[in-house]
Amino acid sequence: MNRPLVQTWRALRARPTTTTHVRAYARRRVGYSIEELESEQVPLIKQVQEIVHPSQHTQLQKTRTISQTADSDSLGFVLEAELHRRRKEAFKQLHELYDHIQGGHRLKDREPEQTDHEQQKLSRTEYGAFLEGFVEMGDIKGSVRVLRDMRESGTQPVNTQYAMVMRAAANAFRAPEVFAVGEEMQRAGVEDYSGFFNSLLRCLGRSGQIEYAYAVYLEMTERRVEPQGPGSAALIVGLAQIGEVDISLQVMKATLGRGTTLGQDVFMGLLHEAGIHMHHAAYVFAFRQLADVFGAQLPEGDSLAGLDVAARAGDVALAGEIVERLRQSNTPLEEKHFEPLLAAVLARKQWMPAMRVLNMMRQAGYGKAAATLRPLERAVASAEGPEQLAETVFAVVTDCRNEQTLAVDHVTLDALVSGLAQSGCVEAAASRLTTWYTQLGVVRSTSSYECVIEGCVARRNKTVAERMLMQLIDERLQPSQRIYEAMIHIALLQPNYEDAFVYLEAMKAHAMVPAWRTLAAIVRRCARVRDVRAQTALKEMRRLGLVVTPVLASFAQNAGRSPRNMGALKSSETEPKDVSLNDLFDNDSFRV
Repeated sequence: MNRPLVQTWRALRARPTTTTHVRAYARRRVGYSIEELESEQVPLIKQVQEIVHPSQHTQLQKTRTISQTADSDSLGFVLEAELHRRRKEAFKQLHELYDHIQGGHRLKDREPEQTDHEQQKLSRTEYGAFLEGFVEMGDIKGSVRVLRDMRESGTQPVNTQYAMVMRAAANAFRAPEVFAVGEEMQRAGVEDYSGFFNSLLRCLGRSGQIEYAYAVYLEMTERRVEPQGPGSAALIVGLAQIGEVDISLQVMKATLGRGTTLGQDVFMGLLHEAGIHMHHAAYVFAFRQLADVFGAQLPEGDSLAGLDVAARAGDVALAGEIVERLRQSNTPLEEKHFEPLLAAVLARKQWMPAMRVLNMMRQAGYGKAAATLRPLERAVASAEGPEQLAETVFAVVTDCRNEQTLAVDHVTLDALVSGLAQSGCVEAAASRLTTWYTQLGVVRSTSSYECVIEGCVARRNKTVAERMLMQLIDERLQPSQRIYEAMIHIALLQPNYEDAFVYLEAMKAHAMVPAWRTLAAIVRRCARVRDVRAQTALKEMRRLGLVVTPVLASFAQNAGRSPRNMGALKSSETEPKDVSLNDLFDNDSFRV
């Protein structure tokens, strides 16, 4: 038959019944030219490859066409849209080609010695080409379909093909497809499930389904299937991110015990989450691995978190090493770096090293605020014998006053006195306020007296508080607002609370505005005894712009009873019931 190529092309398109048409249709869909219709037939594997990976000539031609039509600003978006359209078209072409073949059509000529069943059956190489094509296109369901067709046709897939599909499903976070591949492996009689479990572990770990991933890990442990690095890494980081730092540390130790190598990012992830959740053991383990094995330099944020962890656990070695590494990396050391180190030393009750750290901070211009020595204050207040502990620390301070001169000042002694006052030993605190400061030649300040007077509030000790106030005035110091408010609260706790208004007027005379807490305490105290000054205090709060809550206003209006108690009182009140004598004697209990 010698007719023009155009007529041949039209005739083939008009007759969709012959095997020749199927061959021409497939060639046309994958982009072959009309001249190739009469040339040597293109193998099936090459056609699949042409669908998945088009020729360079076709790509350059389409890119040149787009570049000529699109402007420079939108060229990137147009190329991206063209790439998406191309993948979508290739996805459709590959499915159509595979459906035609599975429908009974062959893309190669019939050989006389082959039966119909043999002609419809694809070879292992052709199945592999389709399998790789579906995987390359990201069609995991199509890949599972090819595996199923291979098993049903008697062509057993090899383990590498199962692993290829499971790896693609895991990378795409497609856990159902991983299970589907596992079911195909089970139907095919494959006994090696290590690839299935590892792919499923990695998929669940990276997709954030950590609970299921840990369940798979436990199943692998029972089946004695060794988890691989990527799956274990995803599980370790995922467990740490949901707060299960203990379990994450156990999995990491088990993984390293099997000889599996983990990357630096896994240790950094565990260290970061351990710092957030204040987990000392996990932070130390990850820190030692990063420092000794990788020699990594920690970010400043993770270093600060590590200092907080060390301060809470009292790990002086960890805090000191972190500070030293920050210094070696030329990071400017500030107060936020030294305070956790000082807290760690104080938590271990290493008083002399604590004085050295404090003196070093003072040399750098830090540590002059009372908040820096708050750990020392809490240590004295929570001790079983606060007076003995305070005397021990004072003896250390006395011994180092010549060497650590900057560490011995009223802030350090204020912390000791405040710890004594908070522990309830207000008499001992008042006594040490006189003796300690005089012995070391330290000048008392207003904050020194605040520590003792505020401690008297919890003990309702008006005598010591007034004595400290008089001593403060004798030393020509001005009482602060905190002292006045503490005196008001102490006075309100007494049966006769008239002194509270004296201190309140003294505050106003010194242009001090009472806090909401102080005025609210006055309102409640006056309302309990039906003192009309409760309404005066409410008006003063409104005049100062302080919020008067409905509960506080109702408390003052109802003479010290809250609306809840008033409701209970009303519900408990019952009207008296008149009982006649006839009703009373009709009762069986009164019959003789």
